[in-house]
Order: sequence, then C-alpha cells, then structure tokens
Amino acid sequence: MRVKVIINSRSGRGRGREQTDLISSLSRRYSQLEVFPTERPRHATELAATAADEGYDLVVAAGGDGTVHEVVNGLMRGDQAALPLGIIPIGSGNDLAFGLGIPEEVEEAVERIFKGTPQPLDLARVTNEYGKTEVFDNNFGIGFDAIVVMRTETITRLHGFPMYMAAVLQTILFYYNIPYLEATFDGQPVNQRSLFLYMGLGQRGGGGFLLTPDARWDDGLIDTMLVNPIGRLTMLGMLTSAMKGTHVTSPHVTFRQCREITVKSSAPMPIQVDGEIFAYPRDDVHQVTITSLPAALRVIV
Repeated sequence: MRVKVIINSRSGRGRGREQTDLISSLSRRYSQLEVFPTERPRHATELAATAADEGYDLVVAAGGDGTVHEVVNGLMRGDQAALPLGIIPIGSGNDLAFGLGIPEEVEEAVERIFKGTPQPLDLARVTNEYGKTEVFDNNFGIGFDAIVVMRTETITRLHGFPMYMAAVLQTILFYYNIPYLEATFDGQPVNQRSLFLYMGLGQRGGGGFLLTPDARWDDGLIDTMLVNPIGRLTMLGMLTSAMKGTHVTSPHVTFRQCREITVKSSAPMPIQVDGEIFAYPRDDVHQVTITSLPAALRVIV
C-alpha cells in the first residue's frame, strides 16, 4: 500500500513544524508513507488531486481542519472522493478528527492509519452564483460565524479553542449585522432576518462548540441552525450552552435537518467552510446552494 502524506508544517500556528520531523521519522519506520510538505495556500488540494493518478492507495492529511478541507477537495472526482482519507490531527482546530475519535498523538494517529477501518462519511457541496464550488466535511456558516473565522486570521498568540473563543468575544463586541435572508430548506421557504446560519455534518465546530449536537456523518442529512436577531448580552449568555450543546432548547434558534438548502441575501454574505473563508464580504456573494453528498468519502478511523 502506498500512502501520500500531505503535511502542513504551519498548522497549529507553527506547532506543525514540531511534528514534521516526527512524521518524517515515522515514514522511515513505515516505508509505505511518502511525505509531501505544503508550500503555499491550496497546495494541499493540488497534491491530493494527483494522488490517484500517481498510484497511491490512500491520502493522509497532516494538519488541522483547514488542511483536511483542502485535501478532501483535491480528492473529489465529481461528487465522490477518488481515494480514502487518513488524518493526523496537528492543527489549531481538529474538529473532524475529534468527532471521528482519531487520536491526537501523532504516533497513535499513524498507527490508526494502518490498523483502522474505512468509514463512509457524508460531505456537502456549496456553490455560489458565480459558479465557485467546494465541498465541506464538517461545517458551514453564513454571517456571524464567518466573521469569527475572519477574526482568527488576525490572532497570532493563541491557538485552538482559546483562539476561537477570543475571536467569538471580539465579534460579539464589534460586529452586529442581521441581513434579511431568503432561504429554502428542502423546498420549504423561510424568509427572515438572521444573525447567522450554521450547518453541521458533525457535532463540533470552532474547536469546542457543539453547535449541531444531533448531527451525524452517516445519515445523508445536513443539520442547520438559524439564529434569530439577538442582543450582545443574550449572545454572551448563550456561549456556555453552545459549548455543551444545550442551546437546542433556546427560543432564539431553529434547527432543521435537510438535504438541500438555498440562501439569498440582499447584502454580501461572509461565508466559512470547515473554518476556512469561502467568501469575504468584498467577494459580493449573494446566493449559495448547499447540497448533501451522502457517503462521498471514506475515512480511516
């Protein structure tokens, strides 16, 4: 078996560099591993895209959720991944790996690649009105949630959950926008102002928030959370419940499970996918369609 390991040495705000040597040394123990460090943004997608034609049997993403996101998009052939995926979680946020029970220790994660079993995983595809399209493996957000991700790009001294929490608090204090959204959930129209719209295939996002606690990667459904316009004090009060997943009983949020969602907004929509920015406000995106891709990927767990 040939295994292509795509490693982001900048994952975890530089902590990935500490793991690169370890993974390289493990590749000498496991001769099947061939290590390829990324050199620029989106390089992981390029490296993954050629793996099947190069004769590899498995691609491993060594990094955080952003690295996994890039690798998964590189593996896609239409709406199905060409090869199975392994994960070595060394990033700031490792929500997908956490949800799948993949060990945090590098050596244990590498061992899991050879001793684990492939598990089918649902993905979802987002496409905007300009034809830009990506798949996501864990979460998607419009509005407040995407602004939080944008703020993490400016935080340099923190990583992991503390970084996300700092970005959330900054966003609560300095951002407030409630655009009017025209959405359909499996054809059912919902038109209202909203602080943000979040979608989860997995339960956890933002390094520790259980925003869609009932989500599953094997049911073919996208769990959605639509947040009503609420004040800053209410937002602060909901943080603890969002970490525990108990916000599902809040009158300020509405949950749905569906297979296809369309969203239109009169204002440009900031959008994040798997903790990476899909659209900045300057990109002037006003419409997106999100579609479930059941069992589109196999992950070694």
